[in-house]
Amino acid sequence: MAGSVSPIGITGLSCCLLGASAVADEAPLRVRMENFTVMPSTGPVVNVLVENRTGKATGTVVRVRWPDGWKGAPEEQKIMITPEGTAKAAFTIEKATDIAANRYPVSVEAMTGNRTVTRTQQIVCATAPYLKPKLDGRLDDWQDAAPITFLTRGKATTVMTGWSRRQFCLAVRAGQMVAGAVQFALTPGAAEAPGRFEWLVVAPNEDGRAKCYQLFRPGDDLAIAERARPLAGMESSVLEAKVTRKGAAMCFEIAAPVKAVPGLRPTPGRTFGFSLLVHTADGLRDLGGVMNLWDDQRSPRSWCRWKGASFGPTPPFDSNIEFGFSSSIH
Repeated sequence: MAGSVSPIGITGLSCCLLGASAVADEAPLRVRMENFTVMPSTGPVVNVLVENRTGKATGTVVRVRWPDGWKGAPEEQKIMITPEGTAKAAFTIEKATDIAANRYPVSVEAMTGNRTVTRTQQIVCATAPYLKPKLDGRLDDWQDAAPITFLTRGKATTVMTGWSRRQFCLAVRAGQMVAGAVQFALTPGAAEAPGRFEWLVVAPNEDGRAKCYQLFRPGDDLAIAERARPLAGMESSVLEAKVTRKGAAMCFEIAAPVKAVPGLRPTPGRTFGFSLLVHTADGLRDLGGVMNLWDDQRSPRSWCRWKGASFGPTPPFDSNIEFGFSSSIH
C-alpha cells in the first residue's frame, strides 16, 4: 500500500438507484458489492449481491464499472433469482492498484427486462493481515494494517485489525473522544463453527488497562440483545486491552486469544464476520455506516444493550460484516 494513510471517511455512504423509477422502494432489484477481503492488487474474487424485490423469479444481468485503470472479469454475469430471493454474482479483479486511503469507487448494475438499477459505492478493503502488535498505546507497529477511517458528525474514527497464530488484534483510534467504550462482535464464518461472540471494552479514567466484558456467546438467548444488561459479574479475563489518550483522541488496543473464538482459525484467504461500535458522550459511531449495507440491515437485535449505553433512536447496523484474513497488505 503506497503513500500515507489519509483519514477520508463518510458516515452512512449514500447509494444511488438509477432506473425507470426514482423511488428506491419501487425498483425491482437492489444491489450491493461486498467488501474486498484482501487487497485488490492481489486479484481477489468479489461478490455482488442482487436482491429480487418482486414475487416472481427473474433473470438478471450484472455488470461492474471498476475504477480507472482496473480490469475485471467477466464483463457481465447472468444469474437467476428466486422470488424475493438474493443471489451472488462473482467477479475477479484481474488488475488493480491499492490506495492508501482505502476507498475504491465502484458502480454495479443489475438489469432485468427493461429495468436497470445502478448503485455507486465506495468499497473498503476489510482485511486483517498478519501482525504482531504490542499493546503499548503506540500504533507504530500497525503500519502494515489496512485502516478503515470514517466520520461521524465530523469526528474521525480509524479501525484496524490483524492476527497472529494465537491472537486476533484490534486497534481503534477515535478522534475528539474523552471517554467511552468499544463494543465489537466476531463471527467465525465457518459452517462447522457457527456462532457469534460479542465483547465490550470500557476505557479507564486514566491511561492503562481497560475493563473488558463478554456480552454474548453462541447459545445465548437472542432476547438479551433487546434489553439493557448490567455489567456487574460479566467481566472477562479473555481479552487484553490498553487505552491511551493523545490530545483529543483516544486509542484502544485489544487482543483476543484465537482459541476464545472456536472455529475462527486465522488463515490467509479465510473470511469471518466483524463489526464494531464506539460509544462516546455525544453518541454512537458505527463501523457499519461505511460498509454500504442496505438500510434495513439495522435491527434492535443486532447488538447487546448494556446498562449505561445510549444507542439512540436508530438501531445500529448488522453485526456480521464480511472481513477476511490475509498474509500481508503487500
